[in-house]
Amino acid sequence: MKRQLLFCMPLLLGSPVLAEIVPETAAAYIDTALEREYAAALSRYDTRPLSLVLPPEADDTTFLRRACIDLAGRLPRPEEVKTFLTSASPNKRAVLTDALVREPAAAETRFRMLAETFRVKDDAAVIAWLRQAALDDRPYDQIITYMVGEGHMSQRDEGNAFRTAVETAFAVVGEDIHCSQCHDNPYNDHVQMEAFQFAACFTANDEFDNIRLPSTYWYRDGKPGERVKPKLLRLSREVPPSVKSGKDQRMLVAQWLTKESSRRFVFVEALRVWSSLFGMPGQNVDHTVGGSDPAPSWEEVHENSKIPVTLRKCYGAQHPNSIWWAGLEPSSLKAQNVEVALADVFRHCGYRIGVFQSILARTRAYGRMGIDPAHSGYMIPAPHIRRLPAEVIWDALSAEKSAQLPQVPPLEHPLRMLGRGTREWSDESITPISHALARFMMNSADMELAVAPGPADRSTEDLFLSILGRYPNGLEKAIAQQHRNEAPLTADSDIAWALLNTREFMFRP
Repeated sequence: MKRQLLFCMPLLLGSPVLAEIVPETAAAYIDTALEREYAAALSRYDTRPLSLVLPPEADDTTFLRRACIDLAGRLPRPEEVKTFLTSASPNKRAVLTDALVREPAAAETRFRMLAETFRVKDDAAVIAWLRQAALDDRPYDQIITYMVGEGHMSQRDEGNAFRTAVETAFAVVGEDIHCSQCHDNPYNDHVQMEAFQFAACFTANDEFDNIRLPSTYWYRDGKPGERVKPKLLRLSREVPPSVKSGKDQRMLVAQWLTKESSRRFVFVEALRVWSSLFGMPGQNVDHTVGGSDPAPSWEEVHENSKIPVTLRKCYGAQHPNSIWWAGLEPSSLKAQNVEVALADVFRHCGYRIGVFQSILARTRAYGRMGIDPAHSGYMIPAPHIRRLPAEVIWDALSAEKSAQLPQVPPLEHPLRMLGRGTREWSDESITPISHALARFMMNSADMELAVAPGPADRSTEDLFLSILGRYPNGLEKAIAQQHRNEAPLTADSDIAWALLNTREFMFRP
């Protein structure tokens, strides 16, 4: 399907000549698509002008804190707050976001996104490569080639071709074939034979015999025990290339994923990056209040980890966080859709996540006040109010930084309770609001250590700047001073504890 960008200036975002990048034009293109689609949805039940419905522009304090958390994975520093708030430059927000995406901390944030996508656990070589790729902001299609084509996904799954096939399809092109491993699914685009054929693509050349139809296979397109030949999934009207014996199947899969006619990998990654800044739309995750149990392992869901035929666990075979990638149906891929606008810009960024993030952060939508996700629809042109990422909370409290920890810390580690996932499933980490979180923030030893008095007293202003990223108002100063008069020895600790337990600290504005 041919599509044209809706703006005239060329987007040379994939070019090495950085002076030719036009991020303002790309940001305006996304804003136009967002506001047009939202206005169309709004017109069905609200006659007010769009300008009266959209949230107002966020103040500088809110924008600074949001950008630091989303782009660099950290809270704003006190001196950073002072400089930003006193600057009179009209383009200071763009300068800020461009600087943030170049920070090493931003590269670590992008690395975590990639590690979540590809379920990276403890492979030191893969971790080092992905960290460098995030630091260099390498094109995403190169990262797919490394992880899928060079066999690192297969190594991570210890040769379980079914698992690699299912998770690759979901993570890279947003295609859910979990249920199709067990049976033909009337609500899915792919039948069981196709799931087995795609799994055969992830075997070594001499392992074709390992993929055979199960003894319970009851469909007419094959017989129980029959050997299955590798075949790529059909994602569009175009017939995928054949997989011939003697070829490197994994590299062919990677080439197909990044060159397939519908470019589904572009849509999925564009939505994933959007979700990291706006909290929507593609990953529709149910963050259950009250906490969530750790995601089950693949082996718990599929009793036979090599050939999953546990029909009675069909529901359990789906993603534990109920993620679905919206807007990927062929009928929805129209030029006016927001998803297409995001994919167009990401493509013209040369598939570089950092460049794409900086453009999203320049949009009018990102600069608005946050909205409550419980009272908003799909693709609102403003960020959702979201809980802080697990790593931001932990790094604010502990001298042991999250980047220094194992990718999957032990279950008893606080980072797990804060939302870090098991890496059993792609995009698994969540940000729950739970009783365990409240207990941790109020009474844990980690909190006591975080607010313990330092060698020097800290002013109320400094505590507000370092924890909330803003100056205290008059009433807050008066309350803090009154407490300092009443409890001078513990005042710093008490004020820090109180600020860390506010909703303002816990949520991204």
